[in-house]
Amino acid sequence: MPSPENYNQMLSKLGKWTFLCTLVFLIALRFFELVPKVEIDRSLAPPIKDYKELIEWLFSFGAIPLIGAVIAWLCSSIFEVHNKLSKIILLRYLWDRLFIVAPMLKRTGLSQKLNRARVKEIMNGLYYPEVKNIDQHYVHIFWRYALQFWIVFEHFLVVLITVITLWAVNRSIPDKGLLIYLALVFFIAVVHWLFVVTNKSKDQSDQISSQTIRSFFRT
Repeated sequence: MPSPENYNQMLSKLGKWTFLCTLVFLIALRFFELVPKVEIDRSLAPPIKDYKELIEWLFSFGAIPLIGAVIAWLCSSIFEVHNKLSKIILLRYLWDRLFIVAPMLKRTGLSQKLNRARVKEIMNGLYYPEVKNIDQHYVHIFWRYALQFWIVFEHFLVVLITVITLWAVNRSIPDKGLLIYLALVFFIAVVHWLFVVTNKSKDQSDQISSQTIRSFFRT
């Protein structure tokens, strides 16, 4: 997976991957007849000769996979659902506090009371400006793994919403295999966050000199 170089590039790639993952996921649900087939008028198919067979194959699964994938893309790229939700559930706060700010303080022997406001102040005043000046190798590696994490995170949201929707519509517990898949995606997301992507954040913070960190806290 090519490494994005900044947040905007990551957001663009994330939207495309979320679209693709959602499309494949909903096609699989339709294949196993876990979601109904809503027919699509074949006259709506775009007249693209080179992809005629692919378009007909996609249409054969009905409207739900295509509509679901488009909605997922909109939520990912336009509304940045990963960013908003991660703030609501305090994921971003814990990420910044435990894996960026706390390691910097520990490395320099400083002590600070850390609440949401203080962590945000340190991130905006110290971390983000200084990360622009470190070896870009660390930055590119971080964005590569951040992209992977957010793909899994958004896919978990898609699967969770699907499970809840099927439960509400059918008024019964969804298919056992679907629940196992939901748990698996959640497990992968947690493991990736704890042991992969947050470590890449720490690697970036480690490149900020102790002198720079101490100077920031003295001001």
